[in-house]
Amino acid sequence: MQENLPDKTREELTDHLNGIGVVSVLAERDRPEEIVGKSRARHSLGVIDIDGGTIYWANIMKEELSKNSSERWWVHFGVPDEHSIPKEESVRIKTKRSKSFPAFGNVADVKWEGQDQGFGLVKALRKNSTISQTATDLGNIEVRSLHDGFHGWSIQFDRKIEPTIDHWEALEELAEILLTSTRRS
Repeated sequence: MQENLPDKTREELTDHLNGIGVVSVLAERDRPEEIVGKSRARHSLGVIDIDGGTIYWANIMKEELSKNSSERWWVHFGVPDEHSIPKEESVRIKTKRSKSFPAFGNVADVKWEGQDQGFGLVKALRKNSTISQTATDLGNIEVRSLHDGFHGWSIQFDRKIEPTIDHWEALEELAEILLTSTRRS
């Protein structure tokens, strides 16, 4: 019976964002942004349009329950950028969270790592305690440059999230850092 019920994650995130003052609306289905984060096992639940900031949309991805794994969600926030990065110079950086006590403790620290292609993003994000605290609070963050029809960035969380207004401001700050990095090159 459960498998026949529609997943309401996209609607819940839209309501939550509106509740913290971030103007958001459900977008029509089959938008091109729905391919961001898609893989063989993941499918999009749809896009949310976001108004008034640097982050323009969110795409919710889901991997269904199987005999080998439980269901999982990813939230991709889209940041358009007029300065495109060539695919061969792709940027991919992410947080690595460490716990106060391995496996059971609370998240104590976040480290940024990955390939930023000389844009200085890893260094800038390591210095930004507000953005790192957002990763500590909400979950791992992965930042990727987008190509093939999209010019810009994806800020991905590896789970469902309910950001506070402070978290949202940190995400907007992260988006500004991404946009600033490509303007310097």
